[in-house]
Amino acid sequence: MMFDDAGFERNDKITGREPAQRKDKPAETLYDREVPLNGTASHGLLHDWLDGEVDVMRASEVEGKSKVELWTRINAESEMLRRRVTPVGVQQRIMASLPETPGTATSWWKQLHITPVSAIAITVALLAVGALIIQALR
Repeated sequence: MMFDDAGFERNDKITGREPAQRKDKPAETLYDREVPLNGTASHGLLHDWLDGEVDVMRASEVEGKSKVELWTRINAESEMLRRRVTPVGVQQRIMASLPETPGTATSWWKQLHITPVSAIAITVALLAVGALIIQALR
């Protein structure tokens, strides 16, 4: 492995110390792609069986019976979940909770009903708090 200091002065040069030797890790096998680039590698009989191109017996002989059984169960459960529907009672409750016409919900500030008396009381309270703050700052 090559070490590049990108042109910066290192502390080793300033202090006069010898730089420590770097220990390289043993090379590990790195897989950068799951799919081969040349495209000639076979993807396996299991994929062909899942695509419907090969029968179950041949796929279980080559790929193993456990893999075929696993994918058979996955396909069966997926098909069962695709057919599942919301019960009628739940669907009716959901539809009943929706507003009659879309866009009828109003904002919270539009729902507030402030009477003129309460508006005057709020204004007087705010003015009193402001006067107290001014007196405290003097």
